Amino acid sequence: MIQILKPIVSFLTFLVVLFFIATILIIATELPEWGSAAIALSAAILVGYYSWKLVNGDRIGTGMAVLCGALILGGFGFVIGFLGPMIVAKDTSQGPLVGIFIAVPVGMILGAIGGYIFASKQNVSTPST
Repeated sequence: MIQILKPIVSFLTFLVVLFFIATILIIATELPEWGSAAIALSAAILVGYYSWKLVNGDRIGTGMAVLCGALILGGFGFVIGFLGPMIVAKDTSQGPLVGIFIAVPVGMILGAIGGYIFASKQNVSTPST
């Protein structure tokens, strides 16, 4: 079962973070498109790699757990908060703002806290040699 989950979870987190970072960079910065794409792709590859390691059961460091947790939950918050109102209420123009100003910060904070808690429990449960 884990062998099936590894590529699915890693690819899903890769896509969510890629869409999240690319969209935020295109909306909020004046970087060229190739710069936004390069930054988004590197962040998505980083998160995809560490989510692969996480599903595999490998230990990851506290910093990477915090960063990846923030990017993953922030990305899911962005996708749900940005695209959800567009699907539910097609005629509202303020719908995507919920995703940008509410769902992303809350998701990133909760993801960072969750990543820290996960890494702390992972370090406590495995004794150092």
